Amino acid sequence: MTNRNLKKNKSRTTHFEASKRALSIVGMMGQAYLETKHIHQKLMELGFDVSLRTVERDMKILPDIFPQHVYVNDISKPYGYKLPKGGRKLSGMSPEEAVCLQLAFDYLNPLLPNGSLDPIAPYLKEAEVILEMQQSGKMKNWKNKVLTLNEGFNLQPAIIKEGILSTIHKALWAGTTIKAAYTSKNKKKPSEYVLHPCGLVYRGRISYLVCSFDNDTDKFIYLPLQRFQSVEIGDEYSAHRDKNVRTVAKDLVGFRLKPGKIKIALKFSLYAGSHLYETPISDTQKISSTKDGFLLVEDTVNDDMELRFWIRAFGEEVEVMKPKSLRNEFTQLSKRIGRKYEKS
Repeated sequence: MTNRNLKKNKSRTTHFEASKRALSIVGMMGQAYLETKHIHQKLMELGFDVSLRTVERDMKILPDIFPQHVYVNDISKPYGYKLPKGGRKLSGMSPEEAVCLQLAFDYLNPLLPNGSLDPIAPYLKEAEVILEMQQSGKMKNWKNKVLTLNEGFNLQPAIIKEGILSTIHKALWAGTTIKAAYTSKNKKKPSEYVLHPCGLVYRGRISYLVCSFDNDTDKFIYLPLQRFQSVEIGDEYSAHRDKNVRTVAKDLVGFRLKPGKIKIALKFSLYAGSHLYETPISDTQKISSTKDGFLLVEDTVNDDMELRFWIRAFGEEVEVMKPKSLRNEFTQLSKRIGRKYEKS
């Protein structure tokens, strides 16, 4: 490739990044004023590798290029930037996407701990604006025609102290260690630790940090976020900054008892098991009717506590047939439960 072609490609890349950055800044504009340092921070969070000085140059010209989207209050420094009064927010979000985002939020919000969905708050506000701008009320009212219900008995999400989740996000983004004050389940006072974060796992109404202690980075642990009292970003790189949390956590947070899978055979009543025709355990599930009027469900599944919790939920409507080891577990469990009720 010639030097001339290299210069052309570099120029195209520079212009593309500048245009992308400008559109991102315009998309940030809302009814609250943003200073240049705030805009710079938001760009950094979006993945732009840009200096504050470059953003300052951008903000000198954007109000002139996009006057209908960027208003500058230059009466006193630092200058503030926002969406002009009566102006329409620049957005690539369609009304259909706005409704889907709102419905997804309604479904996830009760499931996840506080603060987990804060990063999408600007998009939710954008969705509201998009729907308010529509001349027809059909899309806006569609939300009133759809109800999302979470399956099972719903507990309240665990409460995470303010700032904990955002600081962990920053550490994971930068790939650094954290200094944490953490209260173990059986302790009343927090202890200080240096932790090497690997990633976050959202599991039901509790979020976990998958990490390791500084003195034993080969051993992974998972710590519930609601037990963190304070978190600071450390000075060193995390030993797990390049690891995939999905790979690490699959045998950790799932409370898997054995590394392999087991073949199960469960005998359901028609009432309890018929839904498995429509919502099977997996693509390999086999289901058949027995001579005594029950449903026999067979499949290969993970040998973990989630399986046991699921089977327990059906009570007397299900009987574990195979494997023998799992059947023995439930035999002993039923005896223990029976003894508890016999005492009363």
